[in-house]
Amino acid sequence: MDQETVLAAVLLADVVGSTPLYERIGDDAALQQLSDCLDAMRAIVAQHGGDFIYSKGDDVLSLFESPEMALAAVRQIAEHMAKGPSIARIGLHFGTVIRARNAVFGDVVNVTARLSTTANPGEVLISQSFFEALSAANRKCLRLLDKMDFKGKQELFDVYTLWSSDGVINTQVASRGATADRRSVPPRQYHLVIRYGDRVLSCRNNQSVTIGRSAECDIVVERPWVSRRHATFTISNGRARLVERSSSGTYVSMGPGDEVFVRREDVLLFSSGVISPGLKSSLADSQLLHYEIVSD
Repeated sequence: MDQETVLAAVLLADVVGSTPLYERIGDDAALQQLSDCLDAMRAIVAQHGGDFIYSKGDDVLSLFESPEMALAAVRQIAEHMAKGPSIARIGLHFGTVIRARNAVFGDVVNVTARLSTTANPGEVLISQSFFEALSAANRKCLRLLDKMDFKGKQELFDVYTLWSSDGVINTQVASRGATADRRSVPPRQYHLVIRYGDRVLSCRNNQSVTIGRSAECDIVVERPWVSRRHATFTISNGRARLVERSSSGTYVSMGPGDEVFVRREDVLLFSSGVISPGLKSSLADSQLLHYEIVSD
C-alpha cells in the first residue's frame, strides 16, 4: 500500500443540523442547501491552498501545508456561514498524518475530529500544537478557552478558540498589513434550564446544579446506579458544561441518534438535550433530565 507521512494542518468542518433539516424542508431543498454549503467550503479551502480530502455528506476534511493557510480559510468559512442558513462546528489541529488510499489517518486526524465534535455550533476549536505553529501576529487572534479531556486520550489538551469573550466570532478576513476589525457587540447572557420530572431549575452564569443520590444535591435521583454526587451542570461565560464524576457514567444526547456515553470527563453542552445518569435513555427505568440553553 502506497503511503506517505506529512506534516500538515488539519481542518474538519462539520455542518450542524443536517438530519432535522431534511425533515423540516424536505429532501430536495435540504440536499441543495447542504451541497451549496459544502461546495462553498471546498472552494474556500482550494482558494487558500488547501487539499480537500473527503466529505462524509455533511462535513469537509482538508489538509494545509501551514497553519497560517488553514486559519485564513477558517476565518473566511466563518464569514461565509455567518451570512447563510447553515452553521458548522470546526476543529483545527497540526501534526504528522499518514496519507494513503486517498484518505488520511493518524492521531492528529482523530483529535481534529474530537475538536470538531466538541465545538459549539458556529465555533472553531484549535489545538495547542496549531497555536504554537502560528506566527505571533495570528496567535493574537486566538483565545485560550480551557483544558479539555478528550475521550481515549490520557493527557489534557489546551484548546483555543476564535470566539471573543462576548461569544461573537471575529469573522474579519485577515490581510497583510491590515488591522483586524473589532466589533462592539453587547455581551449576551445565557442560562441553563434543567427539567427533571415536575422540577424545573435554572442555572445562571457562574452557578451550578448538582445531580446525585445524596439528599444534599440540587436534583436528587434515587436510583442505585446513580452515584451520591453523580454530575454537575455549570455555566460560565456563556458556555454550558456537564461535569461528570460518577462511577457508572452518564448518557448524553444533544441531537437525534447522537447519544454518547461519558464517565469522569467534562462535556460542553449546546442548544438543548437529554442526560440519563447510569442507563441508556431508551431503557424503561432511565431517569431523564432535559436541559436547554436559553438567552436572557
